[in-house]
Amino acid sequence: MTTVAPETRDRPAPATASPGSGLPALVLRARALPRRALVPRALRYVRRRIVTAVERRRDLGARTYLAADPAASGPLLTYFAAPDAEALLPHGEQLAALAAHYLDHRFDLLGSGWVQVRRGTVCRGVAGHRYGPGPAVAPDAEGRWLAGLLPAGNLREGQRIWSLVDPGYEPIDWQLDFRSGYRWSERTWSADVPYGHLPGVDVKVPWELARMQHLPQLALAFALAGEGGAARHGFRPPEEYAREFRNQVLDFAATNPPRFGVHWRSSMDVGIRAANLLAARDLFIAAGARFDDAFEAVFRRSLLEHGRHVVRHFGWSDQPRANHYLSHVVGLLWVAAYLPRTPETDAWLAFAAQELVVEVERQFHPDGSNFEGSTGYHRLVGEMVVYSTTLVLGLPAEKRRALAEYDHRLVRTRPRVRPAPLPLHATDGGDPTPFPAAYLERLERMAEFTLHVTKAGGRVAQVGDNDSGRFFRLLPAHARMTVREARERYAHLEGYAELPDEAAYWDEQPLDHRHFVSAANGLLGRTDLAAFAGPGVEQRVVAGLARGARIPSSGSGRTRAESVRVPEHDAPLPAGAPLRHETRLRFDGPDLRTGLRLLAYPDFGLYLFRSDRLFLAVRCGSIGQEGNGGHAHNDQLSVELAVDGRDVLADPGSFLYTALPELRNRYRSDRAHHAFRSRSRESAGLGAGLFTLGGDPRARCLRFDEAGFVGMHTGFGFPVVRRVEVHADSVRVEDRVYAAPGTDVLPFYLWTGEGDVPFSPGYGKVLREP
Repeated sequence: MTTVAPETRDRPAPATASPGSGLPALVLRARALPRRALVPRALRYVRRRIVTAVERRRDLGARTYLAADPAASGPLLTYFAAPDAEALLPHGEQLAALAAHYLDHRFDLLGSGWVQVRRGTVCRGVAGHRYGPGPAVAPDAEGRWLAGLLPAGNLREGQRIWSLVDPGYEPIDWQLDFRSGYRWSERTWSADVPYGHLPGVDVKVPWELARMQHLPQLALAFALAGEGGAARHGFRPPEEYAREFRNQVLDFAATNPPRFGVHWRSSMDVGIRAANLLAARDLFIAAGARFDDAFEAVFRRSLLEHGRHVVRHFGWSDQPRANHYLSHVVGLLWVAAYLPRTPETDAWLAFAAQELVVEVERQFHPDGSNFEGSTGYHRLVGEMVVYSTTLVLGLPAEKRRALAEYDHRLVRTRPRVRPAPLPLHATDGGDPTPFPAAYLERLERMAEFTLHVTKAGGRVAQVGDNDSGRFFRLLPAHARMTVREARERYAHLEGYAELPDEAAYWDEQPLDHRHFVSAANGLLGRTDLAAFAGPGVEQRVVAGLARGARIPSSGSGRTRAESVRVPEHDAPLPAGAPLRHETRLRFDGPDLRTGLRLLAYPDFGLYLFRSDRLFLAVRCGSIGQEGNGGHAHNDQLSVELAVDGRDVLADPGSFLYTALPELRNRYRSDRAHHAFRSRSRESAGLGAGLFTLGGDPRARCLRFDEAGFVGMHTGFGFPVVRRVEVHADSVRVEDRVYAAPGTDVLPFYLWTGEGDVPFSPGYGKVLREP
């Protein structure tokens, strides 16, 4: 791929940078709104600008760390059971290797490769864009090195926290995009932090690191190292993992004061970070670790700071609320569940439980598929739901009483929490919960959806965006190879030299979503899901977190998706003599139809043919997010095909978002998908913003049964129709274009590769072209 890692050029990081205004996209969206909706929105916008100006003036020069607060003074609750050494042992080699990287502050996130993230790091760059390194530092025990780095009002407290760090610990550069080399500043007020403003710069990289999703893995390494893992897999003494967890938490707290720097810019990442900090500490304690009082005091206060930040920047809107908003909800839920009961945390817990139920009903269809129109985001949001539902099911009696005794007036954000008590629903043999039966049924369907969209070999079909996002990454799937092999496989590792050529390279597999099914099955206990997911650690972790609670399951028989059929449509196809094209893909071997199953998710817009040899998916339906299409692609009527476990036609994924806008749009475009393409137009506009589709192609399924699939869309201004049939030795695709002769709209198989993009198996990752 010519745009990935060519010869780089150094660029000094600018002293200041202003956020991209996004004004053209804002104007386009405003024009699309009816007047009655535009005026209230404009008023809210003006109010936000005024409030932001007041808060900025208040924070600049002031201390933003919290003072002593009763909510942060009592002991935190614990929920997780001790990690199961028997379940961890098969993963011992991987876990020991990953934990060793984390001890060395080496991370592989979003295509970075395994690199040490320290101050003064020189980065390889992205697509020719490379920014010069920031200054190296010489940390001292008293924190004098922080002078000039932290805002003046927070310097003294930051130094006090740093003084608790073990001598010799090397600080992580939390503000660094360790792909491009661009560095944000700890002194910038968080709402003023720019992103999407310079080529090659990706704010997702530091955000991903500071989600702290590696810390629960350190806790699992601590548990296994204490169970004889050191002798078998080369773990270090367990206390090293506990000490590293403690030091990284203090490092982050000391160098990232609340409301300053890149890590308080996105409440989504604040919420995910809070949950991972809690899960990691809880897993350490369950495995026998103990932490000193000074650390515990900083930790508790930081959690309260995270919770209050989320509440203050709650992302509710009457427009499509998606995964960002749900991350605010679940982040607040985890903080409230662990902090001691106070009127404030009681109200948070009830509010978050209420919104969790509301948003699952909004964001997941009754068949369990997610409304984003993306299999990647289905996994991300599904994880939020499964782990957070489990946490609520495992609440002790004292915490459950908060759901009946809270003061709803203490939450002053939109939406409003209803007055106490929160409605509870009976369960079979268990305590009443906030979750109605339909909610629990959707949770089971979420796991089934992932089961059905996973191809032989364990990789899901990519539909829509894939940002490799996770809620927890307890033991993500990795493939072991050498550094040389990784560099030969991936274009984004061009020039990578951090490790020797023959060193082990653990390559995360973002398209393997079986761990999500494993986690869901911790509440379901289905044999088919267990067989699919394998001996996943997540299933045992969730079962322990739930403290014996289970949810009703429909069992492993015929699923809801198997019962969907769309008979031949009564309305005739469009009139006129269409341009007709046909291709037939032939395959030697046994009958492709042996063991054929049909599964359909019409609300999501996905129709599946699965057999002993075949995986065939056709995209046809909603663009997601209630018509916004923020994570959808121009992939209507696109086909994904695998035979005998090998991809024949595969969606290429997403690669990058704001770092390279032009490349993002190439991956979103019609020409990146196995559907209809045009040189002069898109089936839905890509100019309304990087997270909006400008128009709905209005795709609809006309037929889905054993005879095949027929679908149509009108995104090009006239109908295009695709018929797909599975035969014993072939897959037949017939396409019709209802336009005048000479149109440049043609099916993908009549193109010669123009506009194609290399396959991206995860965010920031791209395979070398053959």
